[in-house]
Amino acid sequence: MSDASQLSDQPLAATAGGGGINRDKLIRYSLFFIVMGLYTLPLLGVVVNPPSFLANSATGQLTLLVIHEFSGFIFVGHTFFSNIWAMRIRMNADHKTGVMARAMLRKMALGITMPTSIISPLAGLMLVNGYFGGFEGAPWAWEAYIAFWFIAALQLVPDIIRYAVDTHAADPKRDVRQAAYRGWATTVVVIYIIFVMITKVSIFSG
Repeated sequence: MSDASQLSDQPLAATAGGGGINRDKLIRYSLFFIVMGLYTLPLLGVVVNPPSFLANSATGQLTLLVIHEFSGFIFVGHTFFSNIWAMRIRMNADHKTGVMARAMLRKMALGITMPTSIISPLAGLMLVNGYFGGFEGAPWAWEAYIAFWFIAALQLVPDIIRYAVDTHAADPKRDVRQAAYRGWATTVVVIYIIFVMITKVSIFSG
């Protein structure tokens, strides 16, 4: 299943006069490509350096590390919680409970997933570029960021956009199995990211 296909929920009121451009899908796809374009910039050579007050000091390095790790911890915890708890409720509970679980997932996606998916990689890029010589000096960081980019394309960005637009708030079972499968796949990638960041070992870059 392609990344962009995750955005292709058919809206209830999609077009005007039964034809023309599907406005809901246009918004979703536009947001997807804009956000993924921003995530791609570091892979194209755009360097994100730490601000002056966090550069060239042990305190700055520690601050960026704490921000990066704490944000990542919240992100991973939310991922496990949403996949194990809310997805099970959406698949098996009655309709009213499922709608409640989906509404809670929406709040977590917009209140936790979205900010941590910005803060964690941003702090990580600042840390790597400011203290580890960038991707060239830390190939393990390059692999970790590639893995994060994959997670963003497969699950993060499509899910955040879907919950933000929220066309199908009253249908808790819509796309729930596919979302669960993608969630578990990205969880495996998260474990890989944690491994390369702890060991500083570059598996694919030599």
